[in-house]
Amino acid sequence: MLASIRLFFAIVGRLSPALAGRLAAKLFARPRRYARPGRERELIARGTPVPLPDGLHATAWGAGPSVLLVHGWEGRGAQLGAFVDPLIAAGYRVVALDGPAHGDSLGSTTTGPEFAQALVATRDAVGPLAAIVGHSFGGFTSLLAVSRGLPTARIVTIGTPASVPEVLRDFLRLVRLPERALPSMIAALEARVRAPMASFEVEAFAPTVHVPVLVVHDADDREVPYADGQRLAQVFGARLLTTNGLGHRRILFAPEVVAAVVEFIEEGRRVSATYDSAMERQ
Repeated sequence: MLASIRLFFAIVGRLSPALAGRLAAKLFARPRRYARPGRERELIARGTPVPLPDGLHATAWGAGPSVLLVHGWEGRGAQLGAFVDPLIAAGYRVVALDGPAHGDSLGSTTTGPEFAQALVATRDAVGPLAAIVGHSFGGFTSLLAVSRGLPTARIVTIGTPASVPEVLRDFLRLVRLPERALPSMIAALEARVRAPMASFEVEAFAPTVHVPVLVVHDADDREVPYADGQRLAQVFGARLLTTNGLGHRRILFAPEVVAAVVEFIEEGRRVSATYDSAMERQ
């Protein structure tokens, strides 16, 4: 399949760079869907559907302050299922969202800003968020949504990229889009998201994120380089939890990662309780 895509862009890119760029932009925004494994189906079966607008799908478990789980590109909310029971045990309601054009949600294409807007719609439906836990692209869109006004007490990013432009460059190398087709592709994407591509570097929107961030990244992640985790930690002044040998996906099932994330979220509740107690004494 990849060989066919590369051949297609080699031919079209030679004949019409502008057309090749526009088609590449459409491909970049079209995630593939994968069948759910049995563990995800079983997890969803014991949850409760969350009514959401625009064909979005989410599932909830437990009761208490809400923690939103956000998957990565071509993923599903239930991929973060290892966090569900520990968070329920800690007294939280856990909500796993399938982003637009992902999982059981409707749509065939999406972008970062559209994904971020889906987080806003979910928060409007479930109420205040104690935390957002985002994997990969989901971590990036969580940061983007918070920078645009989505309220939450804490954010956890796991294996998250620090730059959409860099992801775009990786995509170009993957499909071998001719360099002269790049301006057309960027123009098409910028027209869709109504923002310059440079605005999707974390440094561009980090100043408007004012909540504690925990960055979790594996040193052996082959999909999102460890340097991205280091960059996120530096830009947001965040703690960086480094793992080894877990890669990009197994990190979601590591007991030490789950425990650290739950503890980070619990710290937020303890800080809030201390503040509320101090205010009552005044």
